[in-house]
Amino acid sequence: MRDENLRICIIGAGFVGMKHAAAYGASKRAKLQVACDSNFDAASRMAESCGFERIECNWEKAVTAEDVDIVCICVPNHMHFKIAYAALQAGKAVVSEKPLGMNSKESEELAALAEARMAKTSCCYNLVYVPAIQYVKRLIDRGELGELVCFRGCYDNDRLADPNGLFEWRMEKKHAEGGSICDLGLNIIAVSQYLFGDIVSVAAITDIIHGKRADRNGTLYDVENDDIAQFIYTYRNGGMGYISCNRVAPGSKQDMKFEIQFTKGAVRFCLERMNEIQVFRIGQSGYEIVKSDDSGWFNVGYEELKTIDAEHFLSCVSENGTVAVDFDFAAKVDKTIEAVLEAAERSAWVTIK
Repeated sequence: MRDENLRICIIGAGFVGMKHAAAYGASKRAKLQVACDSNFDAASRMAESCGFERIECNWEKAVTAEDVDIVCICVPNHMHFKIAYAALQAGKAVVSEKPLGMNSKESEELAALAEARMAKTSCCYNLVYVPAIQYVKRLIDRGELGELVCFRGCYDNDRLADPNGLFEWRMEKKHAEGGSICDLGLNIIAVSQYLFGDIVSVAAITDIIHGKRADRNGTLYDVENDDIAQFIYTYRNGGMGYISCNRVAPGSKQDMKFEIQFTKGAVRFCLERMNEIQVFRIGQSGYEIVKSDDSGWFNVGYEELKTIDAEHFLSCVSENGTVAVDFDFAAKVDKTIEAVLEAAERSAWVTIK
């Protein structure tokens, strides 16, 4: 792997691909090499606006090209596995949007292949890089708040709250096994896992609120996966949790929030106020609001998180560092998602092996 000017290939020239291009293009470590999309016009627009070296419409050629060091996958869920597998086989470092696979079998296979190939990988759980969440991680690691008692989290969004909203690929199980759990819930699962480790058992319920939606041509389709998912769970290292996610929540934009209760205190966080964290320690009269620490975080937003994520991965590739949210981390998140869906279907507790 090259030590500098790592050459980036981005697969998918939609909204997410453009955000990745902006993030990697901002780094002095990277060179935007290949803009790849099956739609030539889309690939051309991304290449022109972001400054890619060339265009490719065949992803198989793109991921095996000699002038590519890192493959960044920004396409619908059902395509992640085959592109990531081919890229790993070709000896590339790989970044994939989430979820990593359509099921835990796919994700674990990719994690095993990455390990065998000694490849650097990352799945885009960039919320773990929110400076306020990093601050919470340091509090936990230093033991300042004691032992975990309970994690309570949710992620609500109203993009699909309108019952007349259009049918999308993400509502079909052949393209996305889960609905709100795969669009929203996986982000809060990842934060929970990053802070406290593996989840080992879950009980869940899910529901579809708007059962039919029409596409742009007026054709009516069944919505096949969850609009709402809620579950309770236990951690391997002790403690319990509750997570809720809702993709049809009126008035919620990016309403990801959590409260963590410890034996010596508590913290509260809301993504819509991502530049602050509320901290309570036993003996105080109430929560204090922390807006920065000695790292000096200030006014971080979505764009900055993508840049922080990209820079972390590039540094790990260049300096052989440890990626915080690699394919092994992502496979564990996917196992939790799978367990939630199984628990809801069976109306029973499911143990995650």
